[in-house]
Amino acid sequence: MNIALLTLGGLALGTAYFGYKKKDPSLSLSNCFLDKLAKPLYNLFVEYHSNSLFQIDYIKEDYIICNTPYEKLYGIELVSNENIEKHIHNETIKELIRDSKDNENGFFYYVILKQGHYQKQYIFSHNKIIVKFLGKYFNTKLLSGLELTNVLYNCFLENSFFIEDKQLKQALHIQKDSLESEPEFLSFKRLAKQAIAKNYKQIDIFQAYKHLEIKESNILNLFNLNFTGCIWFYIDLSSSHIKNQISRLLNYAKFVGDKRPFVELEQSYHNKECDLALINAIAFLKDYDEEVIGQMGSNLKVSFIPKELKRSLHLQKNPIKYRDSEFDFLVKEEFLYNFIASIHKKHTLKPDIYGIDKQGGFINYSFSGENKNPHIAIIATSGAGKSVSKLKIMAQMIGLNFSNGECSNLGKGIGQVRLRSYDIGFSDKKFIQLLKANTKNKVAHLASSFYDFSYNLLHFPHKENQELFEADLTFNVDLVSIILESQNSEALNINEVAFFKESIKKMLKNKEYQRYRIMNLKEKNKEDYEKLLALNYKESDFLENVKEVEFKHLQTPLLIDLVKWTNKESKNMQLKEEDRKTYESLARKLDAIEKLDLFSNFDKMDITDVDVLSMDLNNFKESSLFAPIFLSIFQKTYLKDREFALKCKDKNIPAPKLFYAIEEAKNYFRVPYFTTMYEKVALEARKYNVHLCFIMQNANHIPKGILENLATRIFLLTPDKKLEMINEAKESLDIPKNVEIGLLNTQEYEMCIWYSYGVFHMKFNINEDEMKIFSTNPNE
Repeated sequence: MNIALLTLGGLALGTAYFGYKKKDPSLSLSNCFLDKLAKPLYNLFVEYHSNSLFQIDYIKEDYIICNTPYEKLYGIELVSNENIEKHIHNETIKELIRDSKDNENGFFYYVILKQGHYQKQYIFSHNKIIVKFLGKYFNTKLLSGLELTNVLYNCFLENSFFIEDKQLKQALHIQKDSLESEPEFLSFKRLAKQAIAKNYKQIDIFQAYKHLEIKESNILNLFNLNFTGCIWFYIDLSSSHIKNQISRLLNYAKFVGDKRPFVELEQSYHNKECDLALINAIAFLKDYDEEVIGQMGSNLKVSFIPKELKRSLHLQKNPIKYRDSEFDFLVKEEFLYNFIASIHKKHTLKPDIYGIDKQGGFINYSFSGENKNPHIAIIATSGAGKSVSKLKIMAQMIGLNFSNGECSNLGKGIGQVRLRSYDIGFSDKKFIQLLKANTKNKVAHLASSFYDFSYNLLHFPHKENQELFEADLTFNVDLVSIILESQNSEALNINEVAFFKESIKKMLKNKEYQRYRIMNLKEKNKEDYEKLLALNYKESDFLENVKEVEFKHLQTPLLIDLVKWTNKESKNMQLKEEDRKTYESLARKLDAIEKLDLFSNFDKMDITDVDVLSMDLNNFKESSLFAPIFLSIFQKTYLKDREFALKCKDKNIPAPKLFYAIEEAKNYFRVPYFTTMYEKVALEARKYNVHLCFIMQNANHIPKGILENLATRIFLLTPDKKLEMINEAKESLDIPKNVEIGLLNTQEYEMCIWYSYGVFHMKFNINEDEMKIFSTNPNE
């Protein structure tokens, strides 16, 4: 039968009828001679259409219309916020059965699809209520009609997939590219025919013929099996269909055996003593190991056998349109308990990183897009892979090409990323060398040296902006407290903080501080001194008269000026005695800091505006002043980044992401006041798209309150330290059950990521070239 001829015949008859109708409006088809021709031809057309291959007739917003008895087809993807196996609860199954059993279309399809990194699970049904019910359970939306069309094509196993822009994309995507393009359902029809033709040679079919007395399916293990294929379960909850199946079994038993078990089953079901489901399952496999069949059945609680009978029908018509009812079998509702499970984390549209899950399926993740805040903790013992993971995260975020050092996503542009790495132990060395080797990258490296370090506590680059000035003033006040605590002194009390701020504001407003000359730079700021002389300035010239913007950091008071101011106020008899004592104690504390000589002079650090800034803090690690030195360097970088973020805000465009990697976090939090400092910085940093990433060996290396407010917590465990790490994590954090399960099932070099909405596993694919850059092993 030729569909084209049928269509032309139908059109011809239609044209003839409407011609007669125009001539005689009273004409009725039922009393016309065309009635005898049109109706049979129309019925023949409908019969041919319904018996042909599975076809999509229309694509709607959230469903498709296909040539099946129930036309509308809906679908969802089974995904959640985790990739820890999550079975549907028994009570949910009972509710689903109760709500579906009275409907003729109370059935659905559970589909498992595995093709390399493309690993998916779906629910399809003609019953929208069933699909929405299960979608609500997994917190996932209905697939659009176009998405459903593409999914059904992918089930033929003839598409291919590739990773691009941290997304898994399909090579062939059914869509209407232009107005003159053919409708998507026609593309589906053509592509489906081609796929079916190939599948005659490539696909083996296996039919389930009975259920197994296994308590729980193992979908996680199923995806670990070595196969490419699509497995379909037809699950029918309709009581009328179940009764028909029981009657069929009874009639058969009358002739060949004892019918009593089926009579009892019929009576039990009629009396609502049990609920049943009708099951039919079929697997289309290619590229599989022979032993997979038995394991596949055990994981799915059924037994499979090879199937050759009706092979053509199975391949041509799609399980939605055709199933071999000879292989239908009944199960009690308990079979559906612990059967359908979500094991895949949903993909995000704007990911930062990507990798594979336990089964080799593609997975991606966004620190800011999937969390309440973008901040991160990487927790791993030595040798577990924390430095490698940190570097791989940074490499993926900037789109690093390891062969030539080019970065597709590095820079100030919208959606791009800039890196700031505070390194201890030289783990960044090869990575930074690769980036610097490519001249397109703006990279700077600061070596740790006490000689090169000098931070002016009274330098405020944004005095004209009241909001920023107050933020910077608060930062420097907190920094003073951290310096004091690092030297086993008391932090500033509330009165001292108030007088510190008031004194600085008065000094700056009235310019009541020493007027420094270029000669004052000769000893401590030799580089600036020589630059100014080269510009034809004289030693006796005042710094405030230097015109070049580059030297603006020299036109400020110094800490000694504030010491003198507070000393003077402590002797001011016009003040209350209590206030004089506060000034006296403040002056004493500031004088102690001034004598350290690291915070007494003009700034010496040249923090350039670059896309990658690596700071080696190794030589500061053992110093008691490590935390304040780090904060001073951090502030210099952060101020520049904040300034650019504010410019972006003024232009109403998104600021680039800023990834701050901070090694050996315990070194910072050993100073108690650092916690207070961090909380303020982290709150503000979020506004400027800053991602703070703390790397530590144990969860107890930073305060619990801080760790709880790092939305992404990445654990890397070694087999010998796994239980110890888990116990430490339990003590440091209130770990929920799903996270504990995730940690217990974490393999070596696999990340267990606990974030705002759940927990999941992810592993990076790292090749030899990448490992040469990442490795910190001196013997490699």
